[in-house]
Amino acid sequence: MRFRLNNSICTHLWHSAVIAVFLSAAPVHAQDLYQAQISRYDWPDRSSADSMLFIPQLKRAVSHLLDSENSTLIVRFPGGDAGNDWAIELQNNLISLGIESDRIVLQPGSGIEETLLVIVSAPR
Repeated sequence: MRFRLNNSICTHLWHSAVIAVFLSAAPVHAQDLYQAQISRYDWPDRSSADSMLFIPQLKRAVSHLLDSENSTLIVRFPGGDAGNDWAIELQNNLISLGIESDRIVLQPGSGIEETLLVIVSAPR
């Protein structure tokens, strides 16, 4: 048995999918200088402080962080122990690169499975 969808149903489904993707993206607030997602697939098999700078999104985030005095790097991570461990691993590597620990804030709830959300927030 074959099903055939008419064009209006396909168009409606397409628009719904686009809207869902748009709404699921984290908003960039006016005080945010930079925001990016880092997928588990972007992460090196063996992470080190040096390997962190080979992740383009993270390299840009660190650049924005260092360019703006008193800015903060917020790392939102997926839930569970694995997400928490991943965020701590990133934090430790960034500290090894010389970034002060008080400029890095870890927050649960990236909202996207297997993805870190990094946000450089301007001083308030």
